[in-house]
Amino acid sequence: DAACWAALAAEPSSKLTRHVARWLRLCDAQPAFAQAKATAAKAPAASGGGERGSGCPPLEGAVDGKVVTRFPPEPSGYLHIGHAKAVLLNDYYAKRYNGKLLVRFDDTNPSKEKGEYAANILRDLETLGIDVEKKKEAGGYVTMSHTSDHFDHLMKVAQKMIKAGHAFMDDTPQETMKAERETRTNSKHRDAAADVNLAKFKELCAGKADDWCLRAKIDMTSDNGTLRDPVMFRGNKDEHHRTGMKYQAYPTYDFACPVVDSLEGVTHALRTTEYNDRDAQYAWIQNALKLRPVKIHAFARINFVRTLMSKRKLAWLVDQKAVEGWDDPRFPTIQGVVRRG
Repeated sequence: DAACWAALAAEPSSKLTRHVARWLRLCDAQPAFAQAKATAAKAPAASGGGERGSGCPPLEGAVDGKVVTRFPPEPSGYLHIGHAKAVLLNDYYAKRYNGKLLVRFDDTNPSKEKGEYAANILRDLETLGIDVEKKKEAGGYVTMSHTSDHFDHLMKVAQKMIKAGHAFMDDTPQETMKAERETRTNSKHRDAAADVNLAKFKELCAGKADDWCLRAKIDMTSDNGTLRDPVMFRGNKDEHHRTGMKYQAYPTYDFACPVVDSLEGVTHALRTTEYNDRDAQYAWIQNALKLRPVKIHAFARINFVRTLMSKRKLAWLVDQKAVEGWDDPRFPTIQGVVRRG
């Protein structure tokens, strides 16, 4: 922290925003920073990023002008400070390599998503300096899409996997499926014929097989639990905020993400370390479908003590009217932080 403060303090005042300048004045008023100055003077210079003061490592295989990063928010709540770290990292690398930043709404679960959330995510991005609509119209480096733009393609891809023997339909109850994955026991439907699976998948997409789901056929003996035949498609009859009632089944994020990343030209996917186990699943899906591979880079998620970061729990507080809304000044949301000042 002292090294970071010292680097900012060394900048000409004309380059500092008023908020940073105010923070520096606050630091200067603290007696502890007398010692911090001495500590900062001994701190080594940041390295690995190329630019002055940058500690961000280079992206593997990055080519100037060809890099495409993506920020895939789910429209199930407002952005919080954890999302801010993710989007700003993706934005940083897009700019550093003169590439593109893709903002793609991961709208694969109509039960949790609302148009209100999507609109406020765009508002929050603008607050963070990423005006998607403006830069899209001006032919800038930021573009926007939705996973729902590709639902028809994802259904065709799923059928391709069924025909190749890489996926099967399953009606195993959720608790039983969980137990079978823990004991590494194959589903009774794992070896069903492709034509049987294909017919049942079409029923699922038509809303006639609510108790069934589509699972990838990977490796139930794997030490990596995410490779034990994960679910790729499931039924859902809730209205989608963009597509209405057109679809009766939806892809999971874990299935849609590697397919759409490759399809939309993403070159580097930045994911938090909580996804490390899922990286093998991501690569398996791209390999099974013979898709262009995407390089994955991990970064640490941001956490705060005594601060609620779960969108599900924040949504519960809003729904219970225990707070004023998503912009409550006690919330770690972008709008809450701005309102607090």
